[in-house]
Amino acid sequence: MSGNNSPGPFSPPFHFKGVKFFPAADLRAVEQVESFQVRDDDVFVSAYVKSGTTWVQQIVSLLSTEGDLSEVNKIPIVVRVPWLETMDMSGSGKPYPKLLEEAPSPRLMKTHLPYHMLPQQAREGKGKIIYCARNVKDVVVSWHKMREGFAHIPSGTFDENFQEFINPEQAVFGLWWDVVQEYWRHKDDGNMLFVKFEDLKRDLRGNVVKIANFLSKTLSDQRIDEVTANCTFSAMKNNEATNLTRAEAFKGLATKEFEFIRKGKVGDWMNSLSPEQSKILDDIHREKMAGVDLTFEFE
Repeated sequence: MSGNNSPGPFSPPFHFKGVKFFPAADLRAVEQVESFQVRDDDVFVSAYVKSGTTWVQQIVSLLSTEGDLSEVNKIPIVVRVPWLETMDMSGSGKPYPKLLEEAPSPRLMKTHLPYHMLPQQAREGKGKIIYCARNVKDVVVSWHKMREGFAHIPSGTFDENFQEFINPEQAVFGLWWDVVQEYWRHKDDGNMLFVKFEDLKRDLRGNVVKIANFLSKTLSDQRIDEVTANCTFSAMKNNEATNLTRAEAFKGLATKEFEFIRKGKVGDWMNSLSPEQSKILDDIHREKMAGVDLTFEFE
């Protein structure tokens, strides 16, 4: 493939139990997830890549402090809500499943893992899982833009990345349709909340309240308003703690033009997908989602 092929500080791509992983996921961390000891107040923020993970991380993080924003926005999101299947690059050199063993409660974590690869205890009902799904057309475009922008993530042309995305054996973190459906099948589990990126765009405050209720957080209307204001796309884009490519610690990991929090629009795929590519996704979507009562807004 052409493009940015240097793995930089991260491990090269690898496969684990039939799923392909890309930087910055690390095999040493992924191997420890299954047996990770889950606490009752653990919160897992899960999503397919470029589907609203950072957005939900920010909401959950602010809600966990009862809406107290004075300190939390000074701490990078990757520290507040670490990525479970990665290595700590701040000095310990430990896989996060190991490092989190000694972390104080409540522990907030993000993951891009398929449902069946989550910690066994989480799948058995311990802790809480919030899954955020986004329409597949915007996902494939946003994923390409990120691969193009980050200097250490292997990338090809848009067409190469598109073909990889729809290939069950090459799709990173699993095939989108399989992953989303598996989480959807567990939407009624007592420890699962399933939200959609497009719903966050349409009614952010309503979904902040929904997430707060799921986490048993009781905040005043004023606090909910403050959390919502700090979780708008423009607020997160201008916040170095969430828009990582603006943070000093992440300088050099991305091209100057790229921003980790980019557009956040519904329907931006229309500026990138060809009519042929759009039809390919439509055909796969129709086949894969037949009989599944999960719908998405594409514009």
